[in-house]
Amino acid sequence: MKLSSQFTVPAEPERVFPLLFDPDVMRTSIPGCSELVRDDDDTYRGRLENVIAHVRFNAGFTAKIVSIDAPRHVGALLQGQDRKLGSSIKIDAKLSVQPDPAGSLVGYQMEMALWGKIGRLGEALVRRRSVEIERQFVERFSAACAVDTASTSDTSDASETESAARPAALAEPAAGPTRSAAPATRAAPDRPAPRRRWWQRISHWWQRTVRRRDNRSSR
Repeated sequence: MKLSSQFTVPAEPERVFPLLFDPDVMRTSIPGCSELVRDDDDTYRGRLENVIAHVRFNAGFTAKIVSIDAPRHVGALLQGQDRKLGSSIKIDAKLSVQPDPAGSLVGYQMEMALWGKIGRLGEALVRRRSVEIERQFVERFSAACAVDTASTSDTSDASETESAARPAALAEPAAGPTRSAAPATRAAPDRPAPRRRWWQRISHWWQRTVRRRDNRSSR
């Protein structure tokens, strides 16, 4: 059975394409995916739980990346089995991401093969359920793309604000009193010449008197 469709998401291809490889984003986007972990660069494993025409399908699966052309195309092969139900599934999927005025145009082409009790339900029932799953996936994946775009935009705005604030912070001196490298020396105030004490005045008068007498005797 072949399935194909396309839908738009509000983000550029460079942001959308990496989300296709994010196990947390894909686990929350794919309806019925209760577990998804990445074992290595090309291999994932998880569990799908879904109901088709009152038949519950619970299968462990592996998904392997078989081709990649970033950020435009990726091919993957998914294989799963529900041993209790005696059913298995194989999906050969090709996904594409193209630029679009609204953001990105995401498209997929799938070749799905079902065996066991699920396979006997008929293509009409499986196709009808696939349309419902696609609608839910588009809503969840679009929301994840919008959140990623918003968080990236906020980070960019914060970085620009910080970069703009750095020159101002470097140019403006820190608040508070500044201290000079060396303390300023204070000029000593002018003080009047000290007056001679009384005994200095008497001594000076006596020396002058003695010199006068000596001068008279020498004459």
